[in-house]
Amino acid sequence: MPSQDFKRSDRIADLLKVEISQVLSQEVKDPRVQGITVLNVMLTPDMKKADILISQSNSFNEVNLDEVKQGLEKAKGFIRKKLSQNLNLRRTPEIFFKIEEFF
Repeated sequence: MPSQDFKRSDRIADLLKVEISQVLSQEVKDPRVQGITVLNVMLTPDMKKADILISQSNSFNEVNLDEVKQGLEKAKGFIRKKLSQNLNLRRTPEIFFKIEEFF
């Protein structure tokens, strides 16, 4: 009987968080997305969609949130391709970015 503590979608969400963090910090060259942090990944139970909660609060310069959103939207296909290459999943989830805004 499988453990009731963690669902498979929770474990996959943790893997996605680590991979997306690496891809954003090391492989995406767009300056609009530099210095952002992946806070959480929420995966649907059927693992078709993933909401990625990010924060750019660790950046020391003023960043326009609209530019960050545009940079993430532009890099979305590249990130999904890298996830597909690096993780052995039957289906790579569609990703959606949500920005955590601190004031």
